[in-house]
Amino acid sequence: MIAVQAMADTDADTQLEYFIAHVQLLLDGKTMEGLGVWARRFGALRQISEFEFCQRLANAIRTADLPEYGLGVVRYGEGWLYDRMGRWQDAVRAYEASLAAFRRAGIPLDATLLCQIGSVYQDQGDWQAADEAYRQALAAASDEHTRALVLNNSGNLALLRHDLATAEQNYGEARELLRDDDPYNFAAATHGLAAILLDRGRLQESQDLQVECLALFQSLDDMHGVGSAVGGIATAQLYAGRTREAIHNYEQALQIFLQIADHVGATRTLGNLAIAHQELAEYDTALEYLGQAIEGYREVGDRHGEATALVNLARLHDAGSDPANARAAAEAARSYCEKNGFADELRRLPPGLAAPG
Repeated sequence: MIAVQAMADTDADTQLEYFIAHVQLLLDGKTMEGLGVWARRFGALRQISEFEFCQRLANAIRTADLPEYGLGVVRYGEGWLYDRMGRWQDAVRAYEASLAAFRRAGIPLDATLLCQIGSVYQDQGDWQAADEAYRQALAAASDEHTRALVLNNSGNLALLRHDLATAEQNYGEARELLRDDDPYNFAAATHGLAAILLDRGRLQESQDLQVECLALFQSLDDMHGVGSAVGGIATAQLYAGRTREAIHNYEQALQIFLQIADHVGATRTLGNLAIAHQELAEYDTALEYLGQAIEGYREVGDRHGEATALVNLARLHDAGSDPANARAAAEAARSYCEKNGFADELRRLPPGLAAPG
């Protein structure tokens, strides 16, 4: 996601300031009417999950006599808040309002905002809408840095779609464009490339890249990135059969995500912990983690995550020799996946559960 240093939740008190500084450059240094002070307060409150207070602050400043570019900044901040809260429909509306305000002001931020909108659709599991937003963002990108940020997001989407060739191409181009001047997003592209190597069975190379990411994120005090890298290391260990080590690192990642109130990161880590405990035939523990993950995906509205977790629930019951619950879970997964456009997920059902009935 390309807010300005989008993966850096730990610098939430400065992200809006970076965005404001960028808008100031586009405005040739014109004043931002006190928006910098608001952004520092708003971002700091968001970091400690004071979401209700953030909304009151946003509403208060939005009703002031702002120029169009000021309104664009505030609506951007609201989208940024709602995205963190998992209120994705509200996030899209806020980003679209921000885009409209900047267009009225004649400020070329189409690529940045279209990419934000695409990332929200991607998190919702609406990959077609996300892909269209990223295509529009690439067409609107007017400089190499913005193009690289869009390529990062497009690489993430291609990876979700298991289009490894496209993902690798996008991450590779993004890394070259970001290497010297944007450590945050260079680390994000490296994290994505590590995931590709994992899918291709190059486990040690993947883990080595995640270790590189971990060092970068630690140097940037980016705890979201740290949690993601630790989780990536854990997944490489899980694929390599080092399950206890993987569980230890997943638990570390989970604690990081809980501390920074990253509900999406925590939910995905709970799902991974379920898979790891299933590998050890610790089915009750796996079921507890997976139940929390399913609930978490529903709360944040991640339809693809929920579809994946429901299929995993059927697999877990099947592995635990619980045929009645396995059949019921498979039927629930089939209904959900077909309704929401994730029929490909059903290929992962065990052979005896693949057909209805």
